[in-house]
Amino acid sequence: MKFKVVIISFLLVLPASVAYADGHGGKSGTQKIERSIAALPTVAVSICVDSGDVTVRGWDKNEVLARSSEVGRIELKRPDAGNQSAAANKVLVWLADKSEEPNEKGGCHAFGDVELIVPRGASLYLQTGDGTIDVRGVASVFARSETGDISIQKASRSVEALSFSGEISVENSTGRMAMKSVSGVVSAANLRPNDQNDCFEASTISGDIQLDGVDHQQITLKTANGKIDLSGPLAHQGRYTFNTTSGDVTLSLPANSSFRLNARVARDREVTSDFPLTLTIEDPVPVLPRLPNPAPPAPPAPAPRTIVKANPEAKDQVVVVIDPQEKTIKVKPVTVKTLYSLRRISAVHGSGDALITIASFTGTIHLIDSGN
Repeated sequence: MKFKVVIISFLLVLPASVAYADGHGGKSGTQKIERSIAALPTVAVSICVDSGDVTVRGWDKNEVLARSSEVGRIELKRPDAGNQSAAANKVLVWLADKSEEPNEKGGCHAFGDVELIVPRGASLYLQTGDGTIDVRGVASVFARSETGDISIQKASRSVEALSFSGEISVENSTGRMAMKSVSGVVSAANLRPNDQNDCFEASTISGDIQLDGVDHQQITLKTANGKIDLSGPLAHQGRYTFNTTSGDVTLSLPANSSFRLNARVARDREVTSDFPLTLTIEDPVPVLPRLPNPAPPAPPAPAPRTIVKANPEAKDQVVVVIDPQEKTIKVKPVTVKTLYSLRRISAVHGSGDALITIASFTGTIHLIDSGN
């Protein structure tokens, strides 16, 4: 009889303990916190986390919403000292860890993923130490991540992105663009300016830079050890500046492109082109030892104007060694091989509408007809 009483008591206690465990786990691990505040259509929203992914989406409501299931508290603070009941023009998304006491400062020290939904005309200031940043459908974005990737789509006014080791990707956006990465790849596709003052700038140390369909009239790309690849039509009267130390520069352009090329390449590097070019090469003059009582040199003969034509049946590249004189090259493809330490190459294709300036110390320059 005593044994039966023990069993019955155990069965009565067991469901209660299981129910307590389930309720306690759900409260501490999966509870989602959500906060919202009325805001102006052009509100400026800022957030900073120590570690965690930041996801932002634009919507048609004049409201800022923040939610997360990984932080302890979310507060939407208004830095402006105006009417607190009116729609906010600035919102600071303040986060605190679950382990922090209510009086602890939180802010950039928080760990956890967070999602923001903001008006489409909002300007964003986003920072995370270790995490990705994913933004879509807002006006302006400033995004910084120490180690995570940054992805931005459908920005309508401006983009500024900085990552030390993560990749940066910007697509289907308009306005002014600036991107910097130390070792990550920078890629941009389907971008256009809002006006002629909007420019595109990108720089890396060891990461590649890849552009496809970027219509800005002024584009500046710089990398030390990465490669530069640009494909798509050139903007009317566009100005393109590319600088590399050891990476190649490859431009894939339509057959009807019109451009001027000003290039500086090392003595053992090449410029290869699928386009017929009119070239002018300037060599550094080597310093020769003086000879005693040298004979007066004969007057130089006028430099001939040479036309080189390729065999249309030939499939191999033709290598043309350029002397310091003007030539018209009708070779497809054309390879200009330098002979001295640094040499300036000026070339024109078509009417010379766009200006392309390239400096590459140990890289090769490729001009590719994308229609082939």
